[in-house]
Amino acid sequence: MSRVMVVARKEVMQLVKSRNVMLSAFLFVVVFGIFTGPAVISSTGGPEQVMDTLGFYLVLTLGIFMGYLFTAQVFLREKQEGVIETLLCSPLSLRELWLGKVVGVTIPGAVLTYISAVIIMIAGSVFTGFTLIPSVPVLFHIIVVVPAFIAAASGLMGLVQFILGMRENQILNFIIIFGIIFLISFTREFIGPSFSVTWAVVGAALGLALLILLASSWMTRFLSRERIVTTLPE
Repeated sequence: MSRVMVVARKEVMQLVKSRNVMLSAFLFVVVFGIFTGPAVISSTGGPEQVMDTLGFYLVLTLGIFMGYLFTAQVFLREKQEGVIETLLCSPLSLRELWLGKVVGVTIPGAVLTYISAVIIMIAGSVFTGFTLIPSVPVLFHIIVVVPAFIAAASGLMGLVQFILGMRENQILNFIIIFGIIFLISFTREFIGPSFSVTWAVVGAALGLALLILLASSWMTRFLSRERIVTTLPE
């Protein structure tokens, strides 16, 4: 097992053991999933189009929020508890440490996002009386693109959390996550109800996620162990 996967496995196991965090995340996706049922009925578009829209926007938003929630546990928690000092003394490079944590956030985030997508489909089917399944491009978006966005968001926020102090992190992470969610909502409203999810749209979204992830990975070369240590709380 590579050193990156060793770190990822450790983070996944610690997140699973954080019962309060996992329970909060699970309840969040369940509640949001169930409340989409009435939205499918009240929408002006057809049920299939509404299901595609929810699968594209809402599942993406939930996935990014899962990334935000878990990144705070994986990156900030170790700085608060001083565990990061032990990891910095290991033979791991900072990029390996960063990537392992990103993978450790992405795996449980993707699993919970898949659960939310299933709940949305079930709720929509129950409220409309029809079996509603997203189109193939939207299914690809949920299975592949959303985890890529979780990795991109957690990678960017994790990089910032390594560099900045605790107070700056709380402010900047709030701006980043809700800025991304606002941008998704604004794009949806700007495009309007006539928007349809095509392979070109899904490909562009995947390209954007990979671009953010690669840019964050490239910026890890500017990290230093001294910088991280000086941002630890006293």
